[in-house]
Amino acid sequence: MTQDDHAGEHGSPSFVYFGTITPGRTRANPAGVVRRRVVDGHPIDEAFTRRLRWERTTALIDHRFGHNDVDHVEITEAEAAAFTKRVAAKILG
Repeated sequence: MTQDDHAGEHGSPSFVYFGTITPGRTRANPAGVVRRRVVDGHPIDEAFTRRLRWERTTALIDHRFGHNDVDHVEITEAEAAAFTKRVAAKILG
C-alpha cells in the first residue's frame, strides 16, 4: 500500500483506492472504500462515509499494524466511483 509522491494530471492529487472486504463482501461489493494520497512523503487516507464525503481515516494504518481484521484490496477509480454512487443512491433514496 504505497504510492509515489506525485500529482496526477493538471497537478491534481493522485489517489490509490482500496475496497474494504469484510465477511460476505467482495471486491465488486466492498463494505467500504478508502483512498490514499501522499503529500510531502506522508500518506493521507480518507474513507467515503455515510455523510457522502471523503473523511480522514486510520483504517489502512490500523490494518498494517494488525489493529483490525478487515482486509483492503486495491481497486480502480471506476470501482470506487461505482461504490460512492451506490451509497449515495441508498442514502438519498
